Amino acid sequence: MIEWSENKLRFTSGIGALCTVGLLSELSRERLPVWIAVAAGLIPLLVFLFIRPGEMRRSIVLPLQIFAALWYLLLAAILTIMFFERGEMTQGWPVYFVGLVIGCLPCLVVLWRVFSPRFDR
Repeated sequence: MIEWSENKLRFTSGIGALCTVGLLSELSRERLPVWIAVAAGLIPLLVFLFIRPGEMRRSIVLPLQIFAALWYLLLAAILTIMFFERGEMTQGWPVYFVGLVIGCLPCLVVLWRVFSPRFDR
């Protein structure tokens, strides 16, 4: 579980969500409605910001944060593969990937804590 300050979570998750939504919208302009791209990008952000340890039971927080972390990492990997497979580089394209990496930070912290040997179950 992640127990960062509110500002760290807002910054990392927010940047990651914005870049995810932007990249997903860029890659699927005519195939996917915008609201689906926004929802897919915001799910991890909403989980990390509103489902916090100490505010809800651990049995609820842990699975939802693991789900959000895996959701974000999988979506980021899929979007990266789709972008480079497309072969067409848009102007400012590195910004998307810097944002995706920043958004990966809370996800990696959650998974590291869950799978580390010192994690108290």
